[in-house]
Amino acid sequence: MKQNPTSDLKVGEFLVESGIISESQLNEALLLQKDNAERLVGEILVTLGVLSKEDLIMAMEMYLMTTNNQPRHVDEWLDQDEIDMLLEKMRAKNSGR
Repeated sequence: MKQNPTSDLKVGEFLVESGIISESQLNEALLLQKDNAERLVGEILVTLGVLSKEDLIMAMEMYLMTTNNQPRHVDEWLDQDEIDMLLEKMRAKNSGR
């Protein structure tokens, strides 16, 4: 069975490959995440001031459209409940490693 390589793309890798953040910014966020495993890279990037919350939302929409992990209606702004749902889904997927 052939897999779509973009479906395995991590959010941080997507942000770097898309030119939204630099590799050094991702590395800094990943380093901080080691001490805060419950926090997602996107949350850390917002806390660091690398991305605004709005930039993260738009980047997540782009990520979902680019990968196979997309809800049916990605073309609209996500509301807070949808963001919370996405974050929870990503946490569950990451803790399954």
